[in-house]
Amino acid sequence: MGPALAEGGCPPGSYPIGGQGVQGCAPIPGTSSGASGPAVSAPPQPLGEWLTRWGAVAESPTSSLVGTSSNESSERRAVAVAIKKCAAEGAKDCKSSVTYYNQCVAFAVPSSGKGQGSLDTAVDAETVAGNAIEHCKDTGGGECTVVYSECSLPVFKKF
Repeated sequence: MGPALAEGGCPPGSYPIGGQGVQGCAPIPGTSSGASGPAVSAPPQPLGEWLTRWGAVAESPTSSLVGTSSNESSERRAVAVAIKKCAAEGAKDCKSSVTYYNQCVAFAVPSSGKGQGSLDTAVDAETVAGNAIEHCKDTGGGECTVVYSECSLPVFKKF
């Protein structure tokens, strides 16, 4: 003897659907696949957490000196490290120009030395490099080149 089927030939936990010669079975809401009665499985529990990672760029407005930081645990720490690195290059007036978190930064400059560079952020290294080159203006007719690129991506910490 074969298995017993519910109305319309559907397995337990489903009901017949369709019409005009086309018929199928759909799960009964509140049941898990193939079982009758309410679903009893608990929702999955997290096994850790994502930690934000920060980066910063500090520049001296009176010189071309720059300091950078990446993979820091806070914005405040990222800025402090970037300013300290800028000052270590000899500048006395370093200020944070960009902070970013859970993404990448790239700086592109004109190859000709004429024009305006571009500092951009984006979700990954490839995208940010392309954006920086695209936004860089080389008024000398040359190409722009990425001279700095770094990512500060989130880190997963297991419980």
